[in-house]
Amino acid sequence: MRDLRRVLGRAGWADVDLANPGAVRWRADPELWPDRAWRRRAGGCLMAGGLLVSAAVLFRIGLWDAMGALTFGGRVMGAVFLAGALAEVVAAFAAADYWGKRRVTFCGPVVVVGVVVAAVTSVMLLVLQWEGGYRRGWLWLWVSLVVWCGWAGWELTRQRTWQGVPHPRRFALGVVLSGAVGAASLAYSSMYSPYIAPPKVPFSASFGRPTLNTAHTSLYVPVRLTFKNDGPASIHVVGTLWSATLWPSAYTVPRTDFDTWQSELGSGYDSYRHERFTGTSGVLAAGRITGPGDRLDPGDDFSKDVVVEVPLKAGEDGRVEIHAIISFIRADRGKLANSYRDSVQYSWNTDSDAHEHRQDPPGWLAQPSDDFFRYRARIYRSSAIMRITQPPDWAAMWWVIPKQDGATPYMRVHIARDADSQERLSDAQQEPYGMKTLETAADQPVALLKQNASP
Repeated sequence: MRDLRRVLGRAGWADVDLANPGAVRWRADPELWPDRAWRRRAGGCLMAGGLLVSAAVLFRIGLWDAMGALTFGGRVMGAVFLAGALAEVVAAFAAADYWGKRRVTFCGPVVVVGVVVAAVTSVMLLVLQWEGGYRRGWLWLWVSLVVWCGWAGWELTRQRTWQGVPHPRRFALGVVLSGAVGAASLAYSSMYSPYIAPPKVPFSASFGRPTLNTAHTSLYVPVRLTFKNDGPASIHVVGTLWSATLWPSAYTVPRTDFDTWQSELGSGYDSYRHERFTGTSGVLAAGRITGPGDRLDPGDDFSKDVVVEVPLKAGEDGRVEIHAIISFIRADRGKLANSYRDSVQYSWNTDSDAHEHRQDPPGWLAQPSDDFFRYRARIYRSSAIMRITQPPDWAAMWWVIPKQDGATPYMRVHIARDADSQERLSDAQQEPYGMKTLETAADQPVALLKQNASP
């Protein structure tokens, strides 16, 4: 009776005598109120509980992105998710009032907005994780939230909770238009802009003017390795390697046969029809351009100058080849874990002067007797949404040092679900990280280097 008098008071009928049969017609016994309190309270608790769980998810995602997203658009999206979490909390309190005393006029429509936000985000998270093929992690939570949203929609429809919203069609149209404009803005800033602004990383190797030593037995050849960032986005270095190799060769009058010529061209090698290699190649020098895990911001220059000594007696008729390779990811699409630069693992005993070989490389990487060292660490996506809906990935960089005489060290880099496996993610799976591997090479005949050498 007290609640009935409150409702009549709000409608301007506070003075109505409820006991006067001429003023009030009862459809049932006035002493019988068909309120199943336990069912009503259970429904309200379930509604508020689902909204709070959804709010916790949105708060976690929003806080991660608002504080640490790699792009401005990602941070704006984080702020949007935090606003959604706040709306869910308000809707949870509104649900407690709607399934309780109903003191607030528009508590029902507020609950409707909260359930709509929960439904949209839960379906989005479920679709992202399902399409990514990740069947573990938080998949059970997204499924549970989608099921809860189905129940909540049925319950709100049964009770016509949206009643009381002024101009409901205009309100719904405004929400849809605002969401569309916001989604388009975020898509432009976080997806379109980074993809149309590719990284500009000049990378090349070039010879300088050589110098003869005092005994005229070798050449000191300066080499310039150009590696800098002229683009708008920062990059994280996964690995670098350069090497100088001497290829002994001799001029031959009968040119190489057509099969050899065809095979060399088909393999992507430079082919010289009147030049044949007369011996085993020899590594003159090797090293790295910059350290694994280093960051190059726009304008940074990590170029390097090295001097390679070329023995004249061993290869005066040969060629000197400079080969360099770099691999990096875009800092606005992915981030290497801070542990990457300290994650080096060697295949030999670094505490012993003999450097005993104690670990064989994987069979897909090198021969069992070859030595190697490896860097690996977790690689993180640019947004918290992708981190919690996609499986974890690992970036690995291997430097292989073959035991074969004259063999050149080489580098292998990949992103995989298992850092020690041969598995490589597809191009579509690696695209979100913006990973690129660039190679460059330059070669000069020793005779030409000698001719240009200063005494």
